[in-house]
Amino acid sequence: MVDRLPAKASQTQGICLLLFVKSPIPGQVKTRLARSIGLMAATALYQCFTQDILLITQTLSVDQLIFYAPATDSKGVEAWLGPQYVYHPQQGQDLGARMAHAFTHCFELGYSGVLIIGSDSPDLPAAYLEEGLRALSDQQVVVGASEDGGYYTLGFTAENFTPQVFEGIAWSTSRVYQQTLHELKEQQRSIHALPPWYDVDTLTDLRQLYQRLRKAGTLSASLLYLQHHEHQLFGSPPPASYLLLFQSCMRQIIFSKPLTILNRLLRELFMK
Repeated sequence: MVDRLPAKASQTQGICLLLFVKSPIPGQVKTRLARSIGLMAATALYQCFTQDILLITQTLSVDQLIFYAPATDSKGVEAWLGPQYVYHPQQGQDLGARMAHAFTHCFELGYSGVLIIGSDSPDLPAAYLEEGLRALSDQQVVVGASEDGGYYTLGFTAENFTPQVFEGIAWSTSRVYQQTLHELKEQQRSIHALPPWYDVDTLTDLRQLYQRLRKAGTLSASLLYLQHHEHQLFGSPPPASYLLLFQSCMRQIIFSKPLTILNRLLRELFMK
């Protein structure tokens, strides 16, 4: 299902949701995070993030189009995410050019509005996207700031599309949101700013995501992966039962044979 208009009609006045993804190739995705947790773990988490954001967007009553990179890997991306989506290749020399092309392509397909997201915010509230879709229906430009200075979503209608926001931007810096906002104001656009949310690009971001997911208690691919690999990723201390055992053993060392107690502790910690 590559590069064709979805058969299902949108229920939100011809508005579509556009998801930017990359093939999950180690060294090509989540590269900043990979510096802290390794290439394979970063790639696995990228796949989890994408799965989770797709589960969120499936709750919205709009067509979903996936724009993938590299453009030569259509079969690989479809094998990864499944044949139920409509796929289009990303085209352009940098992120700005690729997004500009994607918006233009969607308008050429006949959509009246387009909301674009990535997969760096796997726990993005669906309510934020719903608010953005309503604002597009009211002919407003939609932008949602991320805490790192970028944005997690951007939306235009065919009438207020402003390609200038994709030119001269310092991508992957903390200035992206402010530069985009400045250009939109220069073009005298009516702007609807969504509540800010979080990207996951660093180990600190990942820790905060884990805390939010545990607090929310909603089952997700990201939560399951983080729970299973908590010690490897964060160097978490042993379970409380092991700590109590350690304290007990240390007290007994004073009155017993130290090597016997120490051997017991090591067996408990590393041989279960």
